[in-house]
Amino acid sequence: MPADLRHGAAIEACFAVEATYAPDAATKRAPHREAHLTRLAMLSDEGALVLGGAFEDLSASLLVLAVGSEDAARAIVETDVYWRHKVWTSYTVRKLNRVLFEDA
Repeated sequence: MPADLRHGAAIEACFAVEATYAPDAATKRAPHREAHLTRLAMLSDEGALVLGGAFEDLSASLLVLAVGSEDAARAIVETDVYWRHKVWTSYTVRKLNRVLFEDA
């Protein structure tokens, strides 16, 4: 639940995940990309995925997840097709305090 602040702003706890790609990720991810993106769309529809994408150099992906705990964020990563097929080789999770503003 977001914590209310002044000026119509609130803080929502999220988790930022940086998932490192394998050196051959451009090739390795191709057969799994559709399933990966379909799952991200589902997570977005559910409100769990705030932002997601790959860095242009394919060094890593960044996911911002609005989930209840670090364990929940880790579970999302570890059940992703990219993790299971070693497209991602490692990841870090950090708590992020997302600032939300009330619509004008």
